[in-house]
Amino acid sequence: MNEKVNNELNMAAKLLEMSLEDVQTKWSSIVSDNSLDLNIEHELKLGLTLFRQWFTGMKAVKESGKENTGGGLVKTGFGIILGVEDARDYEAYSRDQLVAEYMRDRNAAFNAGKFAYADGNAGDYTISQIMNGELKERKWTKELPESKMEVDGRTIIPIDERKVLPWGGENPQFGYPRPASNWRRNIHFVGEVEGGTPQYWLISAKNDTARDWNVKANEYLFIDLIWDSEKNAAYPVKDTLANVVYNSQVETPRDTSTMPPMRNLVADMLRPKVTGLVNLENYHNTVQSLPAKERIVVTDGNVTNMNMNPNKTGNRTLFISDLNADFSYEDGGYSSTPCWVPPHIDIDFGIGSHVMILGRTSQSRNQETGELRQCSINVFGVIVLDKRGNPVNVQDSGEQYSDWL
Repeated sequence: MNEKVNNELNMAAKLLEMSLEDVQTKWSSIVSDNSLDLNIEHELKLGLTLFRQWFTGMKAVKESGKENTGGGLVKTGFGIILGVEDARDYEAYSRDQLVAEYMRDRNAAFNAGKFAYADGNAGDYTISQIMNGELKERKWTKELPESKMEVDGRTIIPIDERKVLPWGGENPQFGYPRPASNWRRNIHFVGEVEGGTPQYWLISAKNDTARDWNVKANEYLFIDLIWDSEKNAAYPVKDTLANVVYNSQVETPRDTSTMPPMRNLVADMLRPKVTGLVNLENYHNTVQSLPAKERIVVTDGNVTNMNMNPNKTGNRTLFISDLNADFSYEDGGYSSTPCWVPPHIDIDFGIGSHVMILGRTSQSRNQETGELRQCSINVFGVIVLDKRGNPVNVQDSGEQYSDWL
């Protein structure tokens, strides 16, 4: 167990006059109920935060002399999901990197402890791996880990070769097989928690919740999460998806008629992220060195073109323009910004519609000339401000944009 965690559990047991075993059981429950991966720094910190909240509550109950009645870490929020990013399996990326290393120099990758060989047949495998510079071989009669791969005629198992985690702590998974998947997804939400002040929240989902996220955007709803108002962060629990309730479905819906229009709500909550299309490249240059979660952009424009045929990543393309910008007959009309729209976002509007876009900017170079292309937007939310017509395929400019990540 991590030394810091062990010290805090011992301290809590002493102050609460509980057995260390009971406190450890509570810690294990927090980790399990919230599907925490303690190898990831922010998840370890989240686990400690939840444990400390439990400790604070238990200590207050103990000092008051009252019986503990529980009190959950999970609270109900009310608001609107503005955007949903694509789910990403980070282990899939790691496996692709490992295969590339294996094909380039398998001996170097093996000696670095990045994978183990599994030779033999079901029920009678020989596992070979390098740990601390030494070759270790052993018999294995159980099923192989789900992360196993067949590469160039051999069965290999990806191994966590990190002795030390990024923040300096000892890695308890060193030398063990890596998991088969590690799904992550970010969801952007504006709302309040149990009557508090409305604000913007970044919901960080993982594992099955991230992969299976199916909550509607742009519709008022009640959602149960663990909330951290200081960090504008929220975290799903194992029952989050099952317990989502849309305001339109409850017997007595909450009155939203006094809520500000969606455009105003988003602009107020995400004001530092709002920029006009004419300033998009300057904005991109300002934020491109920031972490991905901070490189959000909110802008709006009119749809001047669209391509509903999915590209190789499944995205459709919207082209939006600022109709207040100058029009050039010689250069082809309004300057339009390509917006890559993933499959999970419904496009039910047509050319001429006024839309607000929530996304992340990107900019690539022309491989032939080396010149920067215009900025584009990887979209994870669309709010229709003025709907016109229905989606159609209109002939595009013929230019191929390849900067979708």
